[in-house]
Amino acid sequence: MKYLIHISGLLFIIFFLGCQNKDSQSPPLDSNPHPEKEELNGILKDYYQTMSDRDWEAYRDFFWEKATLTTTWQEASDSVEKVLVSTIDEFISKTPEGPDSQPIFEEKMIESNVDIQSDLASAWVKYEAKFGTQENLMEWQGLDLFSFMKHKGEWKIVSLVFSAE
Repeated sequence: MKYLIHISGLLFIIFFLGCQNKDSQSPPLDSNPHPEKEELNGILKDYYQTMSDRDWEAYRDFFWEKATLTTTWQEASDSVEKVLVSTIDEFISKTPEGPDSQPIFEEKMIESNVDIQSDLASAWVKYEAKFGTQENLMEWQGLDLFSFMKHKGEWKIVSLVFSAE
């Protein structure tokens, strides 16, 4: 009989602990919004506007020195795509052949998913783009993957990998 009372008491304690108010428990880490996500989303919004404005000096300021931009690319003379890795300065030096070669160039952020861990962050961004002339306008969507690093209180891009969908 004593044994049955002890088991009943133990089951009651287990039941009681399981029914405690869930609000008193800490939520999982992923469910807590990070206070700097809004800051990074603001940086991303400014990034796309600056790129669309073709203000390459201001655009350069979003990146750490020697940051990289990576994508796949196929020249007309190439039989297959290749992976193209450029530093930010190499990328900007090629803008006359790219974004600056047409009167219309625009990229807009559609949605973003920012993850922050300490002084590092990643952002997956879906974007839409327009490029060309009024008569011959290309439009597409793509994905950008940003890697950010915060140093001395400032977030800047370490690398950007991008792909058109």
